[in-house]
Amino acid sequence: MKEMPSFIKWILRILIFLILVVIALKVTDNGHILNAFRSTYLIGRIGPDIDNHKFFTQRIIANGQKLPWKKATEYNSHSLTAEDSAYFKEFETVSYLVVQKGEILYEYYDEGYSDTSLVNSFSMAKSIVSMLVGIAIDEGKIKSVMDKASDYLTELKGTDKEEVTIEQLLQMTSGIGFDESYGNPFGFMSQAYYGDDLYNRTLAFAQNHEPGTTWEYLGGNTLMLSFIVEKATRMTLSEYMSKKLWRPIGAGEPAQWTYEEESGVERSYCCFYSNARDFARIGQLMLCDGNWYGEQLISPQWVDASMTPCRVPNVDGKPVDNYGYQWWLMKEKGQDVEYMRGILGQYVFIIPEKELVVVRLGHQRSLKWIDKIPADIFEYLAIANRIAP
Repeated sequence: MKEMPSFIKWILRILIFLILVVIALKVTDNGHILNAFRSTYLIGRIGPDIDNHKFFTQRIIANGQKLPWKKATEYNSHSLTAEDSAYFKEFETVSYLVVQKGEILYEYYDEGYSDTSLVNSFSMAKSIVSMLVGIAIDEGKIKSVMDKASDYLTELKGTDKEEVTIEQLLQMTSGIGFDESYGNPFGFMSQAYYGDDLYNRTLAFAQNHEPGTTWEYLGGNTLMLSFIVEKATRMTLSEYMSKKLWRPIGAGEPAQWTYEEESGVERSYCCFYSNARDFARIGQLMLCDGNWYGEQLISPQWVDASMTPCRVPNVDGKPVDNYGYQWWLMKEKGQDVEYMRGILGQYVFIIPEKELVVVRLGHQRSLKWIDKIPADIFEYLAIANRIAP
């Protein structure tokens, strides 16, 4: 009997090894690693990107009657400097949009992206969830930000998280020890992005700090808020978003929100997909104190509360003055700036002083930080201020 060729032996060994790896990942509840591998390394990437929706199941956020943006008289009359263009290229900017006084003043697209291209919001979705919480309170479906999360998520009753309030979740001061390690393939963020059973995984974390005493930026807070909205409204997050925001603001295109099939819940801390023009509508709505061409979609009181610094100390003991209800806050050259922020440099900036809304979408953000703010933010704001002096 002839001996099996050596190359076939190696192929069999590799196959057996891969089968054992798959079994080990499944047995240890780390099957999400396989999904991560499929949607990153197998297509030449090392992590999530702005077009990941094609690898996940999505819910459609239906739009209604489209309300086209008006273009300013000076539309695209501004030319980028060579330095501006180089900066856009360096961080792979695919969309940059400036709206002033409700009219598009400037827009830029690259790498084949357009005004209808879907782009992942990443953590900008947190600000959207906050808006939906506010609408649910305005409607009386949620009584108050002082309600306990356990009033809606009854699994929390009798646990160490029973006293956590909705406001503490909004301000990232719940004290729940959600894991936020993006570099750990076995951590919660990787499981939440690629894995299953998202609802139970989120509720399983223990309390690390007394509620309301420590600020920590953790996506699990947003997930819990979205669970509360779903329980209170008896609608999926996407359905509620479509009915209360996306249709009323005249979105130009349907949006998408990826969701985890086992729990049936959206990945609400991230993974809302839309385009620059429609993301700008969210900023414009907040700029106008929740009023959209005469229709009050969100109460001015909620908008004001959202943009009020929480001032709870962070883990270093310093009061936080740059975060409200899932919205980031800053001052730049005397201007108040309120903004949504995503991990790869997704931004919607609101500059009330100039009635400006600025959207930037792309593949990368700067690795340099200035006063705990990604350095590229200052460049995008500077470009906007040159376009709209």
